[in-house]
Amino acid sequence: MAHEQKYTNYIDAGYNSHPQIQIVWKNVNYVYIIVVAGMVGIDLSGNFLSQGIPNGLTTLLGLRYLNLSRNHLSGFIPEDIGNLVLLESLDLSGNQLSGKIPASFAGLRSMTVLNLLSNTLSGRIPTGNQLQTLDDPSIHSNNSGLCGFPLKECVNSSTPTQNEASQDEDREALWLYCFVAAGFIFGFWLYWGIFLFRSGTWRCAFYQYVDNMQVKVIKKMYSCMSRFQASSSEG
Repeated sequence: MAHEQKYTNYIDAGYNSHPQIQIVWKNVNYVYIIVVAGMVGIDLSGNFLSQGIPNGLTTLLGLRYLNLSRNHLSGFIPEDIGNLVLLESLDLSGNQLSGKIPASFAGLRSMTVLNLLSNTLSGRIPTGNQLQTLDDPSIHSNNSGLCGFPLKECVNSSTPTQNEASQDEDREALWLYCFVAAGFIFGFWLYWGIFLFRSGTWRCAFYQYVDNMQVKVIKKMYSCMSRFQASSSEG
């Protein structure tokens, strides 16, 4: 009695030592490992898969569920994994994946389930879009090199700290005050000088005085900024 098994758009080969599809035709056993363009789900968990994640997986643009957990996969997560914009569930836990989590993760807007625990991943965890809702720290646990939301903040972070941001604001405010003060003094004397010194000789002397004062104000501003920057670097 022939037994026909129909394969749809989901492959589940969990806990098999050799995930494959066997077809017997005319007493000949054919073994196929196939990639289906319309695949929406792949479960290869609990096998002995090794080496890297195949780059071809990122071409399955209809993929919604991908489970490669509890294998011996190594290498990096594909940089273009963000192409899988329909991906809702991704489980890469229990492998030996290393390197950074690709920034393209931020493009996975449909992601609701993510599990990357127990690898050797490092670097800052990408943020943005749907990733902000995945706030469970356990999905990134046992990756000693990972940092950033939802784990602890990265040391020597490239993101400005609150103290640095405050110093930048103070520096901008100081420049603003200096320019306002210089403009006020210059405008005040220029306005009244026109009325006070009507003769050509006095007018020229007044303009010369205003120019000299402007130079002094600019020098004072630079001196003030130098002291401020020195105090900021010491702090």
